[in-house]
Amino acid sequence: MSIVAALVTLGAAASAAVITVSPDHVNPGDTITVTVQGLPDESALRMNWEVYIDEPGPTFLWSVEGLSFPINLQNASFGVTNQNTVTNKVTLKNEVPNYETRELTLSGNSVDGIWTAYHGNDFINGTWPVIRNEGTVEEGKTHVLSLVEWYGIKRANPEIPEQENGGPDNFVIPFSFSGFEDGRVKFTIQVNGTDVLTDEVTIGSPVSRTGTLYLKSSPPAAMVYVDGVYYGLTPRKVTGVSPGIRTVKMTKEGYADYVEQVMVTTSGIKMVMATLNPATGSIRVSSIPAHAEVYLDSALMGTTPMTVTGVVQGTHTLTLKKDGYRDYTTSITITNGETIRLPNIFLIRSDLSSHPGMTYGNWSGGGFTPRINPDVLRQRVNAQFDKVRF
Repeated sequence: MSIVAALVTLGAAASAAVITVSPDHVNPGDTITVTVQGLPDESALRMNWEVYIDEPGPTFLWSVEGLSFPINLQNASFGVTNQNTVTNKVTLKNEVPNYETRELTLSGNSVDGIWTAYHGNDFINGTWPVIRNEGTVEEGKTHVLSLVEWYGIKRANPEIPEQENGGPDNFVIPFSFSGFEDGRVKFTIQVNGTDVLTDEVTIGSPVSRTGTLYLKSSPPAAMVYVDGVYYGLTPRKVTGVSPGIRTVKMTKEGYADYVEQVMVTTSGIKMVMATLNPATGSIRVSSIPAHAEVYLDSALMGTTPMTVTGVVQGTHTLTLKKDGYRDYTTSITITNGETIRLPNIFLIRSDLSSHPGMTYGNWSGGGFTPRINPDVLRQRVNAQFDKVRF
């Protein structure tokens, strides 16, 4: 949670009219300054923070020092993933004005070199004297990668009565990294769902042991994620990617997600060309009596009961037809990957309307509306309907 405080700072800055992160290269312990201007309350911040440590040895450690966070993020969640590790421990401690000192410890063993921890439904502000991520490294690995994600909304903290809002719109956050000699920190921030900042600060002189991805999609402007970290919209060149098998995902509204595992090396550029398929859903339909013909947008799909698959996103016309029964028609709207299960549709015999006391309203709801004399209607339905078997 605390390590994200610094990242949150960047997120806040990114949503503002002016943001500066300086310098772009520091030595361990040197100060990194984030300046934010014009971040209003109710801004939703989602931050990804990637900490790369070069040649950590058998153990790894990174910590943040001198961090003071003058704004508040409410309804906040925090997640961290360490790669190439065996054991892991994250310690977060902060001192909130007029409140108390809080401390959180997350720890555990990696599975296949990966460990993930999550903490949610919290708030973040105040001074952070302890932000520490440590553990042991997998044998034979030359780097450790920590992926941090944070989400929160800038607003007043109900736990602090004195706080009337989420804090100042303009603020500065200084902090420094220590515990390792060579590495880098890459920030990717979204504000109110929009990608607003991707920036990187080099720490020390890390050896270039990373690769590069070039990601392109048809159609373009798909959101790009590498190992869960957001990198912007296609076409996109992603540098500083750790070698090995990485998971690439591209998403775009109205299309099915594209996911591929690719091998990244330290030489050359790995290209991923994705063709996004329109998102489709399905409709489960049944009728009484069964074996009615099912038409979707006038195309015969089969007979009830059945599931119509591969239905593209949007509004469609569904019609049921059966000899001796009135047609049933309704409109159905499909969204991404949705399965719609319609209730049993009761079909009415086509000759029932000729009987006294019976008229029929709109059947789009799967039933009828009696008119004139409900008692006569019930008698006629009982007399004319075939026996229904379930």
